[in-house]
Amino acid sequence: MSVYLDNSATTRPCDAAVEAMNACMREGFYNPSALYAPALRAATALRDCRDAVLISVHAPMASKVIFTSGGTEADNLAILGRASKLRSGKVLFSAGEHPAVKEACQHCGLEAEEIPYDRMGRVDLTALRDMLSPDTAMICCMQVNNETGAIQPLSEIAALRREIAPAAHFHVDGVQGFLRVPFDMAALGADSYALSGHKIHAPKGVGALVLAPRAQLNPRQMGGGQEGGLRSGTENTPGIAGLLAAIRAYPKENEMRETKLLLWRLIQQAVLGASVNGPAPDSPLSAPHILNVSLPPVRSETMLHALEGERIYVGMGSACSSFKQRVSPVLRAMHVPAPQAESALRFSLCPENTRAEMEITAQAIQRQYAVLSKFQRR
Repeated sequence: MSVYLDNSATTRPCDAAVEAMNACMREGFYNPSALYAPALRAATALRDCRDAVLISVHAPMASKVIFTSGGTEADNLAILGRASKLRSGKVLFSAGEHPAVKEACQHCGLEAEEIPYDRMGRVDLTALRDMLSPDTAMICCMQVNNETGAIQPLSEIAALRREIAPAAHFHVDGVQGFLRVPFDMAALGADSYALSGHKIHAPKGVGALVLAPRAQLNPRQMGGGQEGGLRSGTENTPGIAGLLAAIRAYPKENEMRETKLLLWRLIQQAVLGASVNGPAPDSPLSAPHILNVSLPPVRSETMLHALEGERIYVGMGSACSSFKQRVSPVLRAMHVPAPQAESALRFSLCPENTRAEMEITAQAIQRQYAVLSKFQRR
């Protein structure tokens, strides 16, 4: 038996998504831009998915959904597409942003500045207030940190934006929050919201950018003018079919938080020196599906591969950068001490994970820690 606890990196496509994609490739393969009846049915399927996304994020009336290849493209389109409309101004992004956001901000042609995190891995609102001005062009902040599960203070950020920089475009990277943490785009006043299919049991290669009515972007690729001229290229109809099926199949009520809390209690019993990075697992500031734990003195990669030997798969920071660096920039931004940061593991759950899997995982951690903790690197 294997235990998969790296769902923030990717998820197994659900049966409904696989079946929807298969049916689309076999029977609904028509180009949705064509004018004959089967193609019009394909276009209707795209519209159904747009509607499902808009409903899921409580988007304001007249919002649009632009289909993309995933979260990275959605973030890039929002940031670079907006920046290309402007001649000046400053772009602010939070210290824990995914590279898809951080690097887009740093290369968008405008001055970019990083908003610091507090020790819980959340935006420092006092620092943000000091950084904002009427000339601020854009504010970018993720909904949920992909490494620690810290839910960002988006309502407070939105309030500061309304008070100090009402013209600033407010972009939210919802890749780790979509369907797992409630989001009300209309109430928040966000201008754009990015999501990715493969984080919610849809296939890889499909995502979306939700745009509020006031959002004004330039396209990042040219061609046939699909997606309202903002994302040319024939739409990925099988991927979109899978996304729609995954949204419909995602359980609104689930036990992820309870399962995560069980795992943390069991880890505490297995390793006396274990500590959490980010908000307390039972805090409303912590997402229900992510648990970041340090197990010093055992290094992250050592424990990861030891657990892999027992067919338990976990992560250590962002999957997109795990080959590049040993210490997470997110943990550095939180001022986590080096020994703690170097031993951090991320356990990320999905609704299918069970209590039995948590017990198996904790038992494996206890076995491996008893051996590995005896060896310390000098």
